[in-house]
Amino acid sequence: MDLFRKVLTASFVMMVAISAHAEMKMQRQNIPQLNLSIEIPQTLTPMSDDMAKIKYPSENRPQVIYGDERGKASLGISAGRHALPASQIDMAKEATVKMLANFKPQAEAVTVDGHKAWLITFRSQAPDTEILNMMLMTSQNDKAVQVAFNMTKDLVEQYQDAAKASLLSLKFTQ
Repeated sequence: MDLFRKVLTASFVMMVAISAHAEMKMQRQNIPQLNLSIEIPQTLTPMSDDMAKIKYPSENRPQVIYGDERGKASLGISAGRHALPASQIDMAKEATVKMLANFKPQAEAVTVDGHKAWLITFRSQAPDTEILNMMLMTSQNDKAVQVAFNMTKDLVEQYQDAAKASLLSLKFTQ
């Protein structure tokens, strides 16, 4: 009976996770200035410059940023700023994981649009909540491409599966 209960519970959890992602409507956004497109949840819209400056105080903020109305879930995209030949993507991943060591990052090898990529997931602490960070890094035309999807702890259940699907939907247009 105990095994049956565990299987039933696991099945229920999987159905809830699948239905949560299925309910999250996605929309492909073409980003011609970065020569790429990506599917994002329809709940995210282009982030205002004022909010972007607060959320990403460095002038080196992502070139394109989408967020929910409160800035608690966001997607940032940077492409072409730094040299990164495809042959060096593993070294870049290792350097990133080492830099983030205090956050206990997990790295998963993935393929996006035929390009080798790394999906790095870690949790960080904001002044008032925990943040789940999911970052995709790859190379296109010997340049680094980074896409990061961040969400506050209270939005993880709502966005985590959609965030991964979004990152893995990256397509290059050139």
